[in-house]
Amino acid sequence: MNRQTIVPADLKSAERVGSWSARLGFLSGAVVLPLWFFSSEPTLRRRVILVALACAMLSVVAIALYQRKIGGRQSFSSVAAAEFTDNRSDTGRGWSNSESAPLPQDIPSRRRQLWRSLAGVVGIWSVFVGLIAMAWGSPQRPELVERIHSAGAVFAEVQVERVSDVRFHNPSKGKSYYTATTVVQLPDGEGGEPVPATVTTKSPDRLSPGDRVPVLYASTQPQLGAVAGDKDDLEDELRGATLPDRLVWLLLIGWGIGLCVVVWLVYTEQGFRSFSRLRSSDNGIRGRIVRVAQFQQSPSGPGKSASKSQSLVIETTAGSVHFLVDITEQDLPDSLKGEQIWLCWDGRRGMRSGRFSPRVTPAVLISDQGWVMHGMLAVGEARLLCNDGAISVHQSTGAPVDGRILRVWDPRSKWPLYVSPLTLGLLVLIIAGAALMTFDVASGWRWTVGIAGPLCSALLAGSFLMDAKPSQQNEGM
Repeated sequence: MNRQTIVPADLKSAERVGSWSARLGFLSGAVVLPLWFFSSEPTLRRRVILVALACAMLSVVAIALYQRKIGGRQSFSSVAAAEFTDNRSDTGRGWSNSESAPLPQDIPSRRRQLWRSLAGVVGIWSVFVGLIAMAWGSPQRPELVERIHSAGAVFAEVQVERVSDVRFHNPSKGKSYYTATTVVQLPDGEGGEPVPATVTTKSPDRLSPGDRVPVLYASTQPQLGAVAGDKDDLEDELRGATLPDRLVWLLLIGWGIGLCVVVWLVYTEQGFRSFSRLRSSDNGIRGRIVRVAQFQQSPSGPGKSASKSQSLVIETTAGSVHFLVDITEQDLPDSLKGEQIWLCWDGRRGMRSGRFSPRVTPAVLISDQGWVMHGMLAVGEARLLCNDGAISVHQSTGAPVDGRILRVWDPRSKWPLYVSPLTLGLLVLIIAGAALMTFDVASGWRWTVGIAGPLCSALLAGSFLMDAKPSQQNEGM
């Protein structure tokens, strides 16, 4: 059963647990993918990957134990409301609700929020690509190739002694070829009698006894057998790579394209400015918080639909505006309605009105009670405010009085408090699936992980987003 109230100590400990768990998980992923793509030592690769995945699993277990320690999972709304209470209790004396309340020049940055958003999306995308790569790849050399490699593998042209089970293949794409079960004579590197070995050959022409074919074998131990193929055919298997080079680079290019899309989306939706310091180009206006409401933005172009965003309605001398932030009515304590704030925003972003200009600009609420909330402001509303009473912030900046401390409202940094068992369970499944792929399991298991793994990563993203949405189930837990 969850506790009815969240104390400040819970918020501080949750932030520490979340920070360390996220770092450990991200570091584990940063170890696993490069090793899987580029390492050619199967045994060492498996051991290091399993250690990294074990660390990631420990971080999931730590979060589950932490929730149990504090009395159970909390709803996001209770965490968001507790953030306001904690900020009020730590700020000391606030400003008066006067129009002359000064603006601080330095404010708590939103850099961590930006990095968390970027890292979360990059992490999900990397898990998606990584699980496909691990299911597609081979964790170790084929058994026969491994034995030959350990005994000292060499390539050689050997004589065909007998040919059977000849089959002609004429694919719709590419050239036709023959396959056959072929008995070849393997020379003994120590001067002994040639050793016969049976291999499966693939050739453009039908083989006959006396022909010569390339094989891989151990010249000092020809009795181990051989594998048909030349250096180009068997290079990846002999090298111990999990995937052919061309496939590695294809996956990396796909991952890189996705990464560029992620960065572009973060830039258009949030911008990259950390907003840790107010500039002379920034604008500000006094106002008060009214309520939570949905804001509908006009379509960005012909044929596109309008988008809806959660917002705080701020009443100013120039009229009501919508401060875009992911907040709901349950997240906002009633005591904050009517509270006096400064609304400041980036006065340059999106003001050129070009076709590709951003539709929103970074903004910040600075409360007279000492809390700071980062969000966005629609460029259209920002223009109206500039025309109807907004001022440049350099006209009203000052220093916080009496050593007053500003604190940022950031409930998502306390995600260990509200993350759901479903999200943790999906993480466990993903980690277990990745660990399974480091072993030479049947192809059916690889197909299962190759299909279910990316699906679980998509479900993980949706589950984590839903954890921060109010619901009757969450409120009653």
